[in-house]
Amino acid sequence: LGRWCGKGIFDKDVDDVTLNITPNSTICDHWPEEELKNVPVMSEHVKEALKFLGKDDDGFFLMYEQGDIDWAAHADHLDDLLGAMLDIDDSVTEIMNWIDNNGGYEKNSLYVTADHDHYLTLLPHFPEVVANMIIDGISHNITPESNTAVNAWTEAILAERHNDGNKTQTEHLKDFSTWSDEEIQNVAHFFGPHGSGGNGWGSHSTRPIVIHHGGDDGCLEALVGKGYRILGREVEGATDKLDQVHVHACMMKALFGL
Repeated sequence: LGRWCGKGIFDKDVDDVTLNITPNSTICDHWPEEELKNVPVMSEHVKEALKFLGKDDDGFFLMYEQGDIDWAAHADHLDDLLGAMLDIDDSVTEIMNWIDNNGGYEKNSLYVTADHDHYLTLLPHFPEVVANMIIDGISHNITPESNTAVNAWTEAILAERHNDGNKTQTEHLKDFSTWSDEEIQNVAHFFGPHGSGGNGWGSHSTRPIVIHHGGDDGCLEALVGKGYRILGREVEGATDKLDQVHVHACMMKALFGL
């Protein structure tokens, strides 16, 4: 099946400031069908990388990123995002299988995480909604047809809305979103702060992310809430939180015993 791929039509004033965005939805795929046949899935890349790097008797470090998930979230496109998540799951499974067959977690470490959040909120009935869409063969509708693949945050700033105190930030963002309240309930999710419209975001956020790990030998647990020193400055730790600096420190410990 295809996906909703249309981008919004911009209504601008004489100064090229965006006044409104109208959906322009069409069905498409990322690549032509013939070209898609020649694009290997990410798990195949990971499998081949493990096969090659695994020949090194001194061990190795492999970082793999499914970057499409970031593009999908910037476009408020959950259909694409869920496909990327399945891609991640298949690839992590390849890594876990390799670990099981090469010394287990006594000889290997695995960290699965992200570098930032995208302000996605799933409503309580989301599992039921997405399951029914898959069963009915209309899973592409988990992204509303009215989606515009437009970064509402960026457009609001370009329109100088951050200097307009007559509305709240949430109200300004809603002016550049296109999902209706009914659509938000139909797809059981939204991007951005509550009330800004389902696609009233399109950027990163400072919300915490999760990390899954194995073979860490208690390194991360020992660093939870701890501060650190970087570029000559002391950074205070956050209660019950880790920083990516801590993840780096634990990887260095696993690799080199540092």
